[in-house]
Amino acid sequence: MHVDAHRASVAGFREVRVELDRGLDHPAYLASMRPVEAVVWDYGGVISSPLFRGIGRFEADLGYPPGSILELLFGESAYIGVEGRAVTGGDPMDGAAPADAQAVTHDWHRLETGEITLDEYLADVIERAPAVLGQPIDLEAYHRFTREMPIGIHWPVVHRIRRLKADGLKVALLTNNVKEFGDAWRSTFPVDELFEIVVDSSHVGVRKPDPEIYLITCERIGVEPGAAVFLDDNHDNVAAARAVGMDAIQFDDDPWVALAELDAILDRRGTRPS
Repeated sequence: MHVDAHRASVAGFREVRVELDRGLDHPAYLASMRPVEAVVWDYGGVISSPLFRGIGRFEADLGYPPGSILELLFGESAYIGVEGRAVTGGDPMDGAAPADAQAVTHDWHRLETGEITLDEYLADVIERAPAVLGQPIDLEAYHRFTREMPIGIHWPVVHRIRRLKADGLKVALLTNNVKEFGDAWRSTFPVDELFEIVVDSSHVGVRKPDPEIYLITCERIGVEPGAAVFLDDNHDNVAAARAVGMDAIQFDDDPWVALAELDAILDRRGTRPS
């Protein structure tokens, strides 16, 4: 009995040892063991404040059903928070298609990958609006809302990026965006001063959370995914970054929390300036 128990114990230990050894090859574990060479940042909801604040009030004022504008524009019916921030975390402009994180299933996704133009997108919005809103969309009122929509900048984040760059770390910007919006969002902070590498979905033809866009970014900044840390406010994008081997931080409402988490990673792993 004692011999059998001992053999069973040894066999069980060996099974655990095999699983541990397999875990040592996991990209997330390998990333945690090497110095950080680069930090990659999202724009909307990370460098900027969350977009579409006040969308709930706009819908109520126009008599649209709650959540319907974001459903119409982005195909993201989950994004019905009164401030336009995803209930599960993230910018409604920036996340995965509900059914398939790699799918491009909505015209907004096609706009972000440069497949269609802004004029083509808006024509489709006008056509679909009555079915989604229960009435035609008032484009004049919507354009007025977007012009008046406050877009703040998380200046502590900007200052942290500047310090990282001064310390010799590589920094890059990875954004799901629209070609026609380029001048507008670039005017909100000193993007060209901070970043030599900007990967914009509408220019590379692929969007987060597709793994390819993370690999493109790492290739352009000259690091392996395991040597990079990524910050994004959308949980799908964070999960996808981790899946390709990057360390990743979920950015929530308080930028200081995410910056403290970044500092903890840099302290734990150390850095390798370029």
